[in-house]
Amino acid sequence: MKGKKGWVGTLCTIVALSSIAAGCGNNGNTASKESTAGASSPAATAQTKPVHLRFAWWGGDARHKATQDAIALYKTKFPNVGIEGEFQGYDGYEQKLKTQLAGGTSADLMQVDTGWLQDLASRGDLFVDLAKQLSMDLSGFDEKFLKDYGMLDNQVLGVPLGTNASIVIANQTLADKLGISLDRQMDWDTLLTDGKRIHDLDKKYYLVNSDVIKISLLFKAFVKQRSGQQWVNEDYSLGFTQEDAAAAFAWLQKAYEVGVFQPLGEAALFPSKTEQNPKWINQEVVLNYDWTSSMNTYVGTLPEGTEVAVILPPIAKDAKDTAVLVRPASLLAISNKSANVEEAVKFANWFVNDKDAAVTLGDVRAIPAVPSSAKAAMEAGKIDKTITAAIDAALQRAGNVENALSNLSETDDILKDEVQKVAYNKASPDQAADELVERLNEKLKEIKNRTR
Repeated sequence: MKGKKGWVGTLCTIVALSSIAAGCGNNGNTASKESTAGASSPAATAQTKPVHLRFAWWGGDARHKATQDAIALYKTKFPNVGIEGEFQGYDGYEQKLKTQLAGGTSADLMQVDTGWLQDLASRGDLFVDLAKQLSMDLSGFDEKFLKDYGMLDNQVLGVPLGTNASIVIANQTLADKLGISLDRQMDWDTLLTDGKRIHDLDKKYYLVNSDVIKISLLFKAFVKQRSGQQWVNEDYSLGFTQEDAAAAFAWLQKAYEVGVFQPLGEAALFPSKTEQNPKWINQEVVLNYDWTSSMNTYVGTLPEGTEVAVILPPIAKDAKDTAVLVRPASLLAISNKSANVEEAVKFANWFVNDKDAAVTLGDVRAIPAVPSSAKAAMEAGKIDKTITAAIDAALQRAGNVENALSNLSETDDILKDEVQKVAYNKASPDQAADELVERLNEKLKEIKNRTR
């Protein structure tokens, strides 16, 4: 799960429409099975014995519907396989997944965040090594992309479900109304200046839609741009100093003071569902820091006719790393305890490789990670060109690949706690920074000892 910048500069296979049309290479993988619809086609390998699979994922309504439609399509091709969808919002999904995996009751197939893989793998032999499954065609994936995010200890424990980028989704209509230019690269000072101006203009307006998760992600980006390092290094040490954290908390405190963010007590009513915040729906907040895979969710809650733009996240003028992330939207993994591993693998292969599946799923998990699937979805008009352009822009400014240790849920919970203390004026920036560093070091020592 280690990674450095490299593949992002050559990932033409996913983003550029002209490159996809021309057909990019696969970076040394074995020749792609063009008939993934053939190799993965249920009709070609149909059995008569009834099979029941469970598939768990998180997402919004658009993702739920598209995934259920794909499952229904698979059923028409492979009538003996029944697939039960288990879906919900992001909030609470990880804990539910961990509980089920620990108890041996998880779904056969499951959507997993890239940042969870190392932590989950340390808890036991939970996932099938997809590289050893004859029914799984991995040749279409960018080799380094798959290695950086889906492999651990030389095993492919998950395959990318899409190519995702950290971006800012903007209400262009509202930005124009309030005189906010989206044509320049924003930095942290820009956010303070613009946020204060529109909030002073009318107290109902806020610049950035937020909850504690988004604030924490912005905090980590701020710190990474200062340090140029990983949030957590591979030796379990912190990649930033107390001074870096204090500077980030000071910026956060100022942002709340001038009205960049809605008070956390109000925003907290919509955890992991900021698209449902009335401030966004009623066009009283301009920007959302999120992922390209979430764009349609935000667009779907705005009044019809509202123009939406996608821009890069804030980048400090003196940034040592842009902290712009390009990574899988999520991974698809298969439980080692599945009673039907072979059938689960066949479905997984169809889900990521088959062109009909790609057209059905569209961009609900960003742009498909397999070029032939991406091409099929694009030609069918199922991928918003704004998303394509956003990922292309992110690739041009992408920072170093974020390692798995920088996304451990246990350390993220500590950050969220300290962020809330500053947001609620329960701690000064220096106090929060001291506590953050001390608590993270203690937790990382515990995790390191646990994973030996």
